[in-house]
Amino acid sequence: MPTIPPAESDWQTGKTLPECTQYMLEHEVACDVTFLLGETKEQVRAHKVFMISRSPVFSAMFCGPLAETQDSIPIPDIEPEVFRILLRYMYTDQAGFEADNVAGVIYAAKKYSVTGLSEACRQYLSDNIDVDNACAILHTANTSEEEVLFKNCFSYILENGEKCLQSSSFCEMNRQCVEKVIKADDLKACELSVWKALVRWAEAECKRQGEATNDENLRQAMGDLIYRVRFFGITAETVAKIITANSILSGCEKAGIFRLCLGAIDVFEPFSTKPGRSTMTTVCCDRLEYDPSDGWMCDRGWEDVISFTVSAPVILRGITLYGCENSHSQYTITTNIADATGSILLTDERKVDSSSDERTFDIIFQQKVELKSSILYTLTVLIDGDKTGSGHRGKTSVKVGDVTVTFSNCAGSDNGTNVNEGQIPSLIFETFP
Repeated sequence: MPTIPPAESDWQTGKTLPECTQYMLEHEVACDVTFLLGETKEQVRAHKVFMISRSPVFSAMFCGPLAETQDSIPIPDIEPEVFRILLRYMYTDQAGFEADNVAGVIYAAKKYSVTGLSEACRQYLSDNIDVDNACAILHTANTSEEEVLFKNCFSYILENGEKCLQSSSFCEMNRQCVEKVIKADDLKACELSVWKALVRWAEAECKRQGEATNDENLRQAMGDLIYRVRFFGITAETVAKIITANSILSGCEKAGIFRLCLGAIDVFEPFSTKPGRSTMTTVCCDRLEYDPSDGWMCDRGWEDVISFTVSAPVILRGITLYGCENSHSQYTITTNIADATGSILLTDERKVDSSSDERTFDIIFQQKVELKSSILYTLTVLIDGDKTGSGHRGKTSVKVGDVTVTFSNCAGSDNGTNVNEGQIPSLIFETFP
């Protein structure tokens, strides 16, 4: 038994019960049990009576039919610092954990059924979720079987998906949590971010397993998780530049993903064909006002052409066209997007039914077109069918969100489309977050 320093011989005087019990714990006064904590088997001494009074597990350990008789009791799965926090709570009702050890504390509290400390940890984690620690908390909630905490944290991650995927704590999650996050339909993150996060997680997993972080081992670490990435929502250009630029994917997988990007959704079963998720905001760039006094002839094979630039990178998702002037008509619509060099970025052809009940209708492209700032793009639309409505009083410049779209005339327009009038009233963009 440790000797009490003379200056502290009256340590009980004027003290509360928690203060006295804490003193006995910290100074090992009359301790009667020793624990060997963690892999290092560090000794921590305590008092059976306090542990029995606060924990049914310790009560069974010391008083049950199979009571512990060893002088030193090993607890290899709990670190000394965490166990001391557990003891302090049992002695004083004071938690005292911090962000970097709360995961271990909640594990210890649940293991020994110290419910008050479990609740304190749970509340602390719920109150302190942010983009940097959300994934780590989700992992803790999963391994600790904390269903309510898991649900709250999972909702937070989905809502803040883009930033949570980029956090270092994403790489700390177990496979089960990673899969749950990246397969969620309402995860607010673009598919490229999902892919990059999965690569980073695989690198961390290789290090945890003591494996080299080469492409072969990364693919092995990913396993079936790779099929949760919705490559169908990534442009073919991005796939070529980033996704298939290394040897993580096999040749067969690369071919399958390219076919997915080109719309062949039934040819490569293992990969998801769900629409890509995105944090981008869909906005409509309206450049024309409806002109009730005029119509647009669409039966002469004339192309409507307009050029434009954008002030910041955006994705062109589609266009809006004026509908028919008759009660009902069907149109064949061919759309091309070209850059300043004349390279075709998109060709889209389809048949569309139009009703006079709808003044306009949208054409949403199957393929997203990534537009860069300050580059002149040319939009060409060939509409084959009956006469449609038209627009006038066109705007040269339109600001949508943080992006300014500037329109200019194009000599290639056969049907008279220009800045002031035309058949293409709006462009549909997705703006980057």
